[in-house]
Amino acid sequence: MHNDHDERLDALFAKARPDLPDTSGLETHFETRFMARLAERRAKMVPWQMLVWRMLPGFAVLAAIMLICSLSLNPTRSSDPFAAITNSHDEQMAKNYLLGE
Repeated sequence: MHNDHDERLDALFAKARPDLPDTSGLETHFETRFMARLAERRAKMVPWQMLVWRMLPGFAVLAAIMLICSLSLNPTRSSDPFAAITNSHDEQMAKNYLLGE
């Protein structure tokens, strides 16, 4: 079997060459149209960094709510690290303090 795909393709290209369309009208201001299209695409895309900055106030409010809830629901603790030793419940308080309970 003889494979003549290359010859047939060359023949098709030879037939199509004389029928080239006039593209001179499309060539004018090509760079301007191309840059305008790129600017339009860039305007549609939102980078993820911008989304993070837009969501930042929501995360700050969520963190503030969690902080308020954790402070209001937990009993107040002494900031003195030796309070567990000086009170009457020495061993139990020291264990709770060291374990973070």
